[in-house]
Amino acid sequence: MQRTLWFDDEKPRERAAEGRDDAPGRKDSEYAPIRLYDVQAAAGNGAVVGVEQVADTLMFKRSWIHQELHAQPNDLYLIFVDGESMEPTLRPGDIILVDRRDAHSIPRDGIYVLRMDNSLLVKRLQRLPGRKVKVTSDNPAYEPFDLSLDAPGEDLAIIGRVVWSGRRM
Repeated sequence: MQRTLWFDDEKPRERAAEGRDDAPGRKDSEYAPIRLYDVQAAAGNGAVVGVEQVADTLMFKRSWIHQELHAQPNDLYLIFVDGESMEPTLRPGDIILVDRRDAHSIPRDGIYVLRMDNSLLVKRLQRLPGRKVKVTSDNPAYEPFDLSLDAPGEDLAIIGRVVWSGRRM
């Protein structure tokens, strides 16, 4: 099934409802299914994203989602990391859990997935005065830069905050 998460920011709740976790037989489950999309957010110079497809579903304990993330399962999705700019925090092939509630704003400093010019990036963002953010990589080989959240004509969107990561050892 193909869906667009990254370029159609108008209907995130509608898209989330398509895969509701309160379907019959799931509400009483201790675990919530979270979709893993076959999409890579570049920890580097950016990965162009065309169409997103669900690659798999990972199960997370509902109690952990509620108590630790203060979220609902439909607020979350999983994607892959590509590139080395966020090493050692995130490595190529890592899976990140993204909370879509923090899209369109940066309520606090942290690691976010953002879209710039049709590319997805995973970067550390720091709020600056004047609706600006400092974009940094954890790998010191990459130079930080500042972005205005109000730049006219810029193809820029905050997709969500990274709240968890997992990797193969």
